[in-house]
Amino acid sequence: MLKAPAMELKDSFKTSKSNQEAIRNLCEDLGQKIDDLADRTAALEEEVGDLRATVEENKEQIGGLKSGEAEVLAKLESLENNQRRNNLRFLRVLEGLEGDDLKGFVVKLINQEIKFEDAGVDIAKDIQRVHRVPAKTPPNRDRPRKSLVYFLTYGLKERILEMALKKSLSVNGAPFEVRSDLASITLNKQWEPGKIIDILRRLGATAQLRFPASLRVMANNKMYNFNDCNDVDDLIKKLEQGSGAV
Repeated sequence: MLKAPAMELKDSFKTSKSNQEAIRNLCEDLGQKIDDLADRTAALEEEVGDLRATVEENKEQIGGLKSGEAEVLAKLESLENNQRRNNLRFLRVLEGLEGDDLKGFVVKLINQEIKFEDAGVDIAKDIQRVHRVPAKTPPNRDRPRKSLVYFLTYGLKERILEMALKKSLSVNGAPFEVRSDLASITLNKQWEPGKIIDILRRLGATAQLRFPASLRVMANNKMYNFNDCNDVDDLIKKLEQGSGAV
């Protein structure tokens, strides 16, 4: 009667041993998978580290390229301004008034409107050439094309500009302006100062734009120099309030 339970116990022991073996194999397999996963994680971390290093290196290279680009643009701006240093732009001069002699008309404007007086200077001889820009009149253009005047002498050009900036110029009842001929990059920098000049002039101050984008202001018999447009705000507020203690 004890033989049957003994056989059952023996079979149960075999089953338990088999289960233990299966569990051991499962644990070993799981351990191997964990090791493989750890190796993959380590490899991924190393790749991520390499990618981060590459990103940082690229950032440094991009920063260097931007710095180099800014330096190149600054040099190009300087070169272009040097090439234009003897030139003046006559802005908003009505077209057609010059007839067939634009150069003669500009000389007349300088003598009669700007009132440049120097008996020892022949302005016509110092002007190399004059032309409208662009060469052809664009369709549907609201404002006259600018007249570009090329002087042979830088000093004469500066003297004419200095006098022109001190006056309100007009021809045939229409106002016009005289400005330095500058690179487009520099002109973009001067956009904000140009708007401020209009405000200052409406408030009774005399304002001049200095190269490349600074302001010289005469208000209440006192001279101011500004290199930052934001610094002019206090002066504008005082002029708007009519303060004598500017």
